[in-house]
Amino acid sequence: MNSVLIGAGPRGLVAAERLIEHQNATKKFKQLNIKLVDPFGIGGRVWQTNQSHELIMNTNPNYVTVFTDDKVQIDGPIVAGPNLFQWLQTEAIDYIEQRNFTMKAQFLAEIEALKPTEYASRGLFGVYLNWFYDYLQTRLTEGTTLEVVEEEALSVTPVVGTDQYVVKTSNYALTADNVVMALGHFENKPTPEQVTLRRFALDHDVTYVYPMQPQEYALKELPAGKPMIIRGLGLSFIDAMAMLTIGRGGKFTRDVDGYLRYEPSGKEPKIIAGSRIGVPLRSKGTNQKTDGELVPSRFFTTDWFNQHDGEGQLDGATFVQMMHHEVEYVYYEHLLAEKYPDIDATAFLHDFVQNPEETVAKSAIDSADYYNWDRLMHPANYISDLDKSDVMADFLKYDIDEAKKGTKTGPLTSSFEVFRDTRDVYRRIATQNLLSPDDYRRDFLGTFNYQNSHLAVGPPEIRIEQLRALITAGVVQLLGPQMVVDTDEETGKFVTWSATLPDQKHESTYLLEGRLPSIKVSESQNPLIQQMLRDELAQPHEMKLANGESFRTGAMDVDVQTEQLLVNGQANQHLFFWGVPTEGKHWFTTASPRPYTNDVTFRLGDGIVDQIFETK
Repeated sequence: MNSVLIGAGPRGLVAAERLIEHQNATKKFKQLNIKLVDPFGIGGRVWQTNQSHELIMNTNPNYVTVFTDDKVQIDGPIVAGPNLFQWLQTEAIDYIEQRNFTMKAQFLAEIEALKPTEYASRGLFGVYLNWFYDYLQTRLTEGTTLEVVEEEALSVTPVVGTDQYVVKTSNYALTADNVVMALGHFENKPTPEQVTLRRFALDHDVTYVYPMQPQEYALKELPAGKPMIIRGLGLSFIDAMAMLTIGRGGKFTRDVDGYLRYEPSGKEPKIIAGSRIGVPLRSKGTNQKTDGELVPSRFFTTDWFNQHDGEGQLDGATFVQMMHHEVEYVYYEHLLAEKYPDIDATAFLHDFVQNPEETVAKSAIDSADYYNWDRLMHPANYISDLDKSDVMADFLKYDIDEAKKGTKTGPLTSSFEVFRDTRDVYRRIATQNLLSPDDYRRDFLGTFNYQNSHLAVGPPEIRIEQLRALITAGVVQLLGPQMVVDTDEETGKFVTWSATLPDQKHESTYLLEGRLPSIKVSESQNPLIQQMLRDELAQPHEMKLANGESFRTGAMDVDVQTEQLLVNGQANQHLFFWGVPTEGKHWFTTASPRPYTNDVTFRLGDGIVDQIFETK
């Protein structure tokens, strides 16, 4: 049997491992040939070992693995192995010393200093994935092969009269009995605004950087001391910030007050940045949890799901309210311990589950300490002059202090953890269609996704500390809320300002879109996705709204139980599609596997391989 796996990142490697271990356990196939197809090789586009060493992961190293464990609920064999941090403490140094990685010296120095509560470089995770691929070679038994084709998959076409397919690259035509596609983010067709900005850049010989992977930003051409504009204050902004400062020789040191101070190299540009909210994502708190430790759901319980197992049974407003209560429960639990020792926490939390709003209102908690969603999501409504460096520095100082309180003791940072710990709850709500299409669009993909993105997927705390130091040093200036970007034909420059401060405008010859491309398969410029849609081997996921209109989530349509591609409701038993381009039908598909949590990547990957072994 021939299996072609398109994408050699964590998902592609998990699929390869599942195929190998199923074969080892069952001996079903006389010959099993596995080919991983990825132009970037092992690790894929995101986890290249030669990328800028300033780019770090967004997850602690002991929270990332590619090995199954005894908590994973799957049919296939469990084959344990080290998570990233365990590997760094055992086999990593010998493995790296025996190979010629571009960042070899940096990796070895990093390993010596790295703590489990810190964050590894992305390149180092790429080394771990390369080691895992080499490890898989040792798991091969007679009749099983595993190879990498370092080319881009351009098309998947059926072989007439058979159940087989041909995967074409520039130089290969690979015959496959099944194809498992684990693609990432890809550039989309430009929007009308992006077309205008690109044309302006060409006409005036200035630089416009389209949404793309941060490690691929063309930053070397950006001169020192000159202003540059970044639209967006998310993770891509943080990456650009690091490459333009530490990456150019700047240094951070601890000041006498305990906070970071920046020592410029003189090679930095002047970074002018903003967003709709006007503040960066909330930082991740210092991790205090043990492996596999998760906060349980108090509202979306097993009993609740048993009573709400039909499509459309959950009202959108009720969903948002219950989600808020999940977060608030943990906040008040830790707030009482920190600030209100005289309140009976056990009784309060018991009553909170029954009647959240009334319990808080009747308590002795000061109203200033109530969980305030609007303040969290719209701080500019409560804090004046966020465009001023001292005001923004104070705002970020509060975020830093809260993050350092830890994920099991800090009231605010522990509450943000709830989003992460209960991800499977929200995945289940999405895949079981518990919300109506209208409510799913407005309340899940809208309100919930927006709040989750701002509060729960922010950068490591150290990055917000660094941003604060850069603002204080005058290297970075944040505009305030409601960022506007325009062009000036007379000066030939990009112009930006906050809509709340229209008289304070900034010009630059360099505009960078500080975000990844959005997930819209119908707009994707990936040649494989385009070909499959064109040949009707795949279709975009659509939902029918109450007014009769169709709404596209952006995802590729798949059977959420098997990950088989769907076309007009019919599943293809030989074509599997999972990961990032299914975002919208699935939820939160970007995370790498987490150990001891029954991680969804292992469940889906093993389920795909189950289907392959049952079909043949």
